[in-house]
Amino acid sequence: MKRTNKSLEVVLKSAIVGSLKNYQLTNRGSFLGDLYMCYDEENQTITFFDDVERELLAVNLTDKDIVLDVNSFKEVKISAKAALKELERETVFEKNFIHKPFTVSMVDCDFIVIDELIFVDDETLKLDDDFWINLDKELNNFLKDLMK
Repeated sequence: MKRTNKSLEVVLKSAIVGSLKNYQLTNRGSFLGDLYMCYDEENQTITFFDDVERELLAVNLTDKDIVLDVNSFKEVKISAKAALKELERETVFEKNFIHKPFTVSMVDCDFIVIDELIFVDDETLKLDDDFWINLDKELNNFLKDLMK
C-alpha cells in the first residue's frame, strides 16, 4: 500500500472543496464536468482549474508548512488520490452543479493530462482492491472444491 503524506492530504482535501465552492459561487446555473489540478514543483504550488481552464484556487504548500522532497510529484499524486477517495466517500461530488461523468485530472502547465486521479459516474460500479482480493480467494476456494 502506498503511504500518503497526511498533512498534504488534508490541505488537498480542503483545496478541492474550496475549488468546488469557488466554482459554484462564480458560475451559478452552469455545470462542472472536470476539475484540473496543476502542480508546480519548483514553486511548490498546486492550482485548481475548471473545465474551461479558469483558475479556481491556488495553494502554496510552503505557506501551509508542508515541505516536500525534490521530485515530489509522485507524493502529491498519491496524496491527491487519497484525498479524492475520501471526498467521494463523503459524497462531496454529489452536488447539483457537478455534471457526471466527472473527473479530476492532474495536468501539466500546458493542460495536458498526466493522470486521471478520480472518475465519478452514476452509471459505473466501482470496485476497489479489497473486492478483487476477496473474489480471488472465493474463486480459488470454489475451484479447489470443484476439482475434488
